[in-house]
Amino acid sequence: MYLVFTVYCILIVITYLYQGKWYKGLEYGSNNTQLNPFFYGVLLEHTPKKTMTYQSDAISANTHITKDFFQHHHKYRVEWEPPHADGKGGYLKWYLDGKFLYGIKGDSLGLSKTEIPSEPMYLLMNTAVASSWGFPKPCPSGCNCKCYECGNPECSCGLPDGFCENLPASFEIDYVRAYQAKSDSKHVLGCSTKARPTAKYIMGHKKDYSNTEAGQKEPLQPIQRGGGYCTKNKDCGHPSKGSCSDGKYCICEANFTGPMCLSHAAFDDNPPQAEDLEVDMLNLTPSGSAMFGFAALAFIVFVGMVVYKKRRQVDGYDQLPSNANGIVRVMQQQQRPQGAGNMPQGYQQQTAAYNPMGATADAQKTVTYCMIDNRLLDDQ
Repeated sequence: MYLVFTVYCILIVITYLYQGKWYKGLEYGSNNTQLNPFFYGVLLEHTPKKTMTYQSDAISANTHITKDFFQHHHKYRVEWEPPHADGKGGYLKWYLDGKFLYGIKGDSLGLSKTEIPSEPMYLLMNTAVASSWGFPKPCPSGCNCKCYECGNPECSCGLPDGFCENLPASFEIDYVRAYQAKSDSKHVLGCSTKARPTAKYIMGHKKDYSNTEAGQKEPLQPIQRGGGYCTKNKDCGHPSKGSCSDGKYCICEANFTGPMCLSHAAFDDNPPQAEDLEVDMLNLTPSGSAMFGFAALAFIVFVGMVVYKKRRQVDGYDQLPSNANGIVRVMQQQQRPQGAGNMPQGYQQQTAAYNPMGATADAQKTVTYCMIDNRLLDDQ
């Protein structure tokens, strides 16, 4: 059995070396850094919405760290060189304490027809905890693994040993610095640039960026400044960010916002120019202009034919007598005895007596009909 397993492992290694990796040219600068296989060709299933299941193809790497990283500050650095206008070139590189760890070249992404990102981005620094990362699979015996909650025996059994002792978790950030190349057309400042009009795209796809289930119809909601419930000043970031009022709600100091006054009142010092969603006719190519003009002409001809046909149909109708309600009323009278004389104009004489209400033969009954286009409709 051991021999079979050994031969199997050797075959895997030979196949791996012979075929190579999916992406060639990936750079590794440290023995402690390896390819992260978690999102590398893994099927990510989403239930119950199976339509959201997809095959992941994310390139990343993991670097092992020591206990010292939990006791002292260290410098983390990432370099992002955007690609050219044609999508070629560019790179992403990561460094730790000035030492190169991992890099991705734009020329290495030809396999998947992708490129180094050129969209506007922002920094996000958080403590990411999820049940899909680092949790045991398969589920330990005697545990249903339906929930993950420290302190609850029915839920904590699915958590790694010693995990709950690390919570609550936090980290400190000493400073953040961002540098940008001068006089480089690829390095553009702003959240919505001319080449990548993010704001215009979001406005054209509002539904995709709005929480319609919660009644949200706009992608960006106004930020609440203060007003969060508090019991002490510390809840509102006192003394620099805010304070708790006598009514137990937060009052923010200048330059701070959010319900609990814990966020900086940031602003975009380079806001995108206002853009509309109309088609710019001047930017159409000659062939595009011709196609657009032909489509517009065909639409006008179609509308004209429909209107002409409707008018011909109206001209063929007989004009109906009019009254206050626009309905033709035909008065009917039951057959009268002989000698009753001529019937008034507008009445019709029936050939047989008709007594729907059980009245006598000489009783009169007025019935109202609705006629449109010389057609008798149902009783109204």
